[in-house]
Amino acid sequence: MRKIILFAILVSLIQGVFAANFWEPLRAIPEIAVVINPIIIWLLFLVSLSILIISALAFNKKRSQQLFFVTIAFIFLFLKSSLNLVDFYFSPGYFMNFAVQGIFDFVVMLSLLLAIFRK
Repeated sequence: MRKIILFAILVSLIQGVFAANFWEPLRAIPEIAVVINPIIIWLLFLVSLSILIISALAFNKKRSQQLFFVTIAFIFLFLKSSLNLVDFYFSPGYFMNFAVQGIFDFVVMLSLLLAIFRK
């Protein structure tokens, strides 16, 4: 019985030590993200535009259901990045919060899932 109690105390002490120190190196990440956010927003916009153009050209060349759903996914990815760009520069508040971005992500994932399972 003493071994079990000693083990429980040891585990709780080790857990407390690791929990306190584990998050410390991660505290710098949000600060870095705030600094590079404008660059990332523009890069996402340009990459999503490029992927959308490539997907639309591929769909125009070979019309298939898979390419249709992939193009739909990239349209929503481009819309999301466009709204993030507008939100960053022109919005008084953040209307592109996590919930709204989650809806865009869900539509993108659903579209890609449909593209995978269509024949």
